[in-house]
Amino acid sequence: MAEIESRLLTKQLRAGDRLPPERQFAEALGVSRGAVREALRILEAVGVIEAGTGSGPCAGSVIVRDSAAGMAMVLRLHMQVASFSHDDLLQCRQTIGQLAARTAAASASGDDIAALRSLAERMRDVPLHADFDELESEFHARLVGASGNVLAVMLSRALTDVEKNYRATTSVRPAGAPDQASPTAQDYTGVVDAIAAGDGETAAALLTGILGQDGGSAVDLALKRAG
Repeated sequence: MAEIESRLLTKQLRAGDRLPPERQFAEALGVSRGAVREALRILEAVGVIEAGTGSGPCAGSVIVRDSAAGMAMVLRLHMQVASFSHDDLLQCRQTIGQLAARTAAASASGDDIAALRSLAERMRDVPLHADFDELESEFHARLVGASGNVLAVMLSRALTDVEKNYRATTSVRPAGAPDQASPTAQDYTGVVDAIAAGDGETAAALLTGILGQDGGSAVDLALKRAG
C-alpha cells in the first residue's frame, strides 16, 4: 500500500492507470502474492482501485478516476463508530455550500445558472418529500460543481451520500407533515438570483438560511415549521 501511495505521489501512477498483475507486482516488491492481494483488497474497499480479473494486458487492478464513492463509504463507517457526529457532518455540508455559493457567483456559467434555476422551479411542483430531497441534492451538487473546486465536489458528494444513508436509517417524519415542500423552493430561487447577480455573500447567506443554524436541510426546516 505504501508503494502504491508513493507511486501516486510521484505521478508514476495516475487515475486510470492499470497496476501490474499480482505476480509481477509481488516480484517487483519482493513480497508474497498474498501481501499484494491483501493490499489490493484494502485499496479496493476504500475506493482507490477497481479490481481487475483475467490475464494478459487487460489484467490487473485500475486506479479509479472518481473516488467519491469510496470516500463516502469510509465516512459512513466512521460515522457509525462515532468518529464524528451528524451535526459535524451537517456543518461541513453547510461550509462547503457557503464556499460554493461565493465561488459560483464569480465563476458560474450561463448553463450552470439555468440548471440551478430549473431545479429550483421544479421544487415548487413536487408532491412528495422524497422527490424534493432528490431535487435538493441535485441543486447542491450542481452548485458545488459550478464553483469549479474539484475537492469540494468530491467531499460534497461523499457527505451527501452519508447524509442520505443517515436519513434512510434514522429519519422519521412527524405525523401530519405537509406533502408539499414548495415554500422552500423560493429560498433556492433567491440563491440562484444572487449567484446570477454575482453577489456571493448574499447567496452564501441565503444558503445558510436554507440549511439552518444547525445545518439541517430545507425539508427538515419545513417539517420543523409544520410540526
